[in-house]
Amino acid sequence: MLNKFRNLTVGLSLIILVGLLGMYLYVQAGKGEAIFGSTSGSLEPTDFESLVYPSAVPAYLICPESLCRNAVTDTATPTFNMDTAALRQKVVDYADSMPTIKTHSFNIQSNQFDFLERLPGEHFPSVVSVRILEDTPYTSQIAIYSYKPVGDGSDNDHRDLVERWINNLQ
Repeated sequence: MLNKFRNLTVGLSLIILVGLLGMYLYVQAGKGEAIFGSTSGSLEPTDFESLVYPSAVPAYLICPESLCRNAVTDTATPTFNMDTAALRQKVVDYADSMPTIKTHSFNIQSNQFDFLERLPGEHFPSVVSVRILEDTPYTSQIAIYSYKPVGDGSDNDHRDLVERWINNLQ
């Protein structure tokens, strides 16, 4: 009787191991999204035109009224003494130089970039959406929206994050 139980246990263990090995190979072949989901997630780029702010989620927003019609911004939009191409390059250089920032999406036509920034000690990253706007041919403005879709955070955390971005771009 004990011998039958041992044989059954070994047989079931082998079947489970073969099944797990098959699932591993299936995922490694690139077919695992149907089972486990994709690594890119479902985070959509920020739509500044229809953004409703303030919301229940802790966040911080700097945006011109002409772009964010439905939102009450936290502070005035800064003006940079450079054209949009130069400011876009500064944004990209800053994001590339920081190991805590990962580019999530970008749209060159609308000059909008969405970044994920995960500071040390944080479990989940903050989303930092940046749109560069032409003010005059020689000056430009920037819209920045920082929020955390998952996890905890405070308005002060997002304000500090946005102020750090602005200070490094100026």
